[in-house]
Amino acid sequence: MKPTIIINKNVVNTNLHLKKAQKQEKRANGKGSRKPLKNYLGKVVSLVSSEPVVHEESRISSFVADISKKELLAAIESAELTGMSGNGFYTYIKIKSFLSANSPNKILLINAVECDPALLHDEWLLSNRYVEIAQAVNRLTQALSFEKVVLATKNRDVKPNGEFSVAVVPPRYPMGEERFLIRQVLGIHLENTEIPTEHGIFVLNVQSIYQIGKIINQCYDGGRFITIADLATASAKIAYVYPTDKIANLMIANFGDKNKENLYKGFGAMACTKATETDSFSNYETFAAYANPPILDNKNRCRRCGRCKRKCPMNIDIAKIVQFADKNKGLNYAIYNPERCIQCGCCTYFCPALKNVSEYVEKISDK
Repeated sequence: MKPTIIINKNVVNTNLHLKKAQKQEKRANGKGSRKPLKNYLGKVVSLVSSEPVVHEESRISSFVADISKKELLAAIESAELTGMSGNGFYTYIKIKSFLSANSPNKILLINAVECDPALLHDEWLLSNRYVEIAQAVNRLTQALSFEKVVLATKNRDVKPNGEFSVAVVPPRYPMGEERFLIRQVLGIHLENTEIPTEHGIFVLNVQSIYQIGKIINQCYDGGRFITIADLATASAKIAYVYPTDKIANLMIANFGDKNKENLYKGFGAMACTKATETDSFSNYETFAAYANPPILDNKNRCRRCGRCKRKCPMNIDIAKIVQFADKNKGLNYAIYNPERCIQCGCCTYFCPALKNVSEYVEKISDK
């Protein structure tokens, strides 16, 4: 099943709890300039507890001395650490690709932007595990010889230290996407087909940094922090989970036994699938929620407002694709550049006709 969004602009505007959380986020971080990206979604959930739920985490007591590159790679490979954004890609493979790059300057870009409107655990980590993150960066820099380390965040309260500089980016969506972030922070433009590590740019999620620190200090236990939420009330909690933990059990324990048809899992509110009673968190889910998603129907008539095109961060003429597809007209869709699509869901989120607009591009890409 392909991921889809479980909120849209209409859902947010008609739910007072979601709207209130969005306004709180706006007061905290502002909306930022429209120059880098057009879309402001903001956070639509708020933490109801500052303490993580479920398991007690094995914490770092004191950092070990220096670690060599060989030792670091072996430890990360042995731990089978995968990307904390939920991509399931082995981190040690990404590091090896980065190290093999023929680039004189090697840059570590720490992604702590967390632009999805329902995710909060990266921001929580910055507030509650900042010292450990800085120490992990120190050991990584020593082992991998970075020329420059930058932590990217939308939180204006995060301060740099001796281990890295801080780049405050506009709280726009989808700013956390690697190529947008690289362009905004480093001023380097990469095409969709270009791989950042091959240009000497190593992008790691902030939790990946944190977990590498635990691996270095031999207290990594396979757990990770995620966000769980009840979107009806805009309530969220940070949970420390293991891959075998049952999603339904965790949600019932924290938000009650809601209708099982309303249980979702995924990478955030902009990329979810239905969750069953037996589903576990595996290494792919970074989010679970109760939600009443918008009822999307591509039989709805396009209003020809052009909002999907204006909101597309990749400048795809999605409006033309939708209008011609609805009329069943044979068309060479390649002229509208559907291959640029990054499946961010912006077009569907903003569509006033409640069409699943991104699905049109998916179907073209599958042909």
